[in-house]
Amino acid sequence: MKKKKLTNKELTDSITGLSQNDEILWKEILDVKQVFGLYLEYRKESYKEDNEGFNNFVKAKIEEFEQKKRSEIKK
Repeated sequence: MKKKKLTNKELTDSITGLSQNDEILWKEILDVKQVFGLYLEYRKESYKEDNEGFNNFVKAKIEEFEQKKRSEIKK
């Protein structure tokens, strides 16, 4: 089966489509971050919870994940 070379217009259209997908994903990420921030603020005000415990939990999980990745890379 012979491969067909893409035309400049096809390449440009593909790149434009990918760029639009990136913008959509970035907007979704920002929306999720905003909603999550509001949720933590709500928990803090409603239940007098301290977000610091949650932040420490997330930092510990990130460190654990990074150590696991480093050990996999060394192997």
